Amino acid sequence: IIFSAIFFYAIEKQNTSYQNYTQISEDYEISSGWTITSYQIVDEKFYNGKKIEVFDRYGNSLGFYKSDFLKQVKIDGFGKVEDIQNSKRYLHYDYNVDDGKTYYWADKPFGAYRNELIPWTRDKPSVAVNPPLPHGTKIKFVDLGKDAENNPEWINEILKTKTFYADDVFHSYYHGNEKRIDVYVGLQKSKDGGPESLLMRNVTIAIKYPKNLG
Repeated sequence: IIFSAIFFYAIEKQNTSYQNYTQISEDYEISSGWTITSYQIVDEKFYNGKKIEVFDRYGNSLGFYKSDFLKQVKIDGFGKVEDIQNSKRYLHYDYNVDDGKTYYWADKPFGAYRNELIPWTRDKPSVAVNPPLPHGTKIKFVDLGKDAENNPEWINEILKTKTFYADDVFHSYYHGNEKRIDVYVGLQKSKDGGPESLLMRNVTIAIKYPKNLG
């Protein structure tokens, strides 16, 4: 449900670490029922599997990388390889070809709009949104839902105090009208994703569309 209003979000429960009691101005819309997950720069050092040769869309070899790593790159979008020669570049899955085996190199992790993605701990952090919102749409988390009780406090603090930006979209693995936001958390820190591996349901957000929409 989405509606526009000058909105001060308050509920009858006591204030908790996962509820944001911030004043929301009239140019934001409130939307409920979102699922919040996260995505990252996949780090090959945490993965196993036989090394497989991959190619770009022109048939050029990009090297050999672990199969489990490549599988995860198809989901998250990009990864950091162990190969020292390419340690300062990021291997991106080519969603425009989307044949399960075509990749390309880039100097930065890029979103769907060819923009550099910003991790959640920095200013103007990036999220991917399904169904897509216009590039640059601002998003605030108003109520993180009950699943946030399982998060460390520092994670809830980031989510409830930052303004996030719609800088990316979901690709092959999510379709339809499911309301889902993927928070970009930067470089993978552990095999299981650690506390940065988010899953929160029934989240309420505030949305502010870019002014240049016509």
